[in-house]
Formats: sequence, structure tokens, C-alpha cells
Amino acid sequence: MAETYLKYGKDPVLTKMAKDIVGSQKKEIAAMDKWMKARAGK
Repeated sequence: MAETYLKYGKDPVLTKMAKDIVGSQKKEIAAMDKWMKARAGK
């Protein structure tokens, strides 16, 4: 939803919020990928 808002939204406050959400989620996804790869052989 946040990425869609960044594509179509106009409100500067919501745009900042959406950018923050996308950034946080990308970090969380990277951490989960790293965690899963570390445990793939177990």
C-alpha cells in the first residue's frame, strides 16, 4: 500500500510516512532473508 501511495499520492506528510514504511520493510525483509539463508542447511 505504501508503494502505491508513493506512486499516486500527493500529501507530503503521507508521502514521508509511506517512504518511512517502505524503508523499514525493506530492512526487515533483508534481515529475514539473511536469517533464512543462514538456516537453510539446518
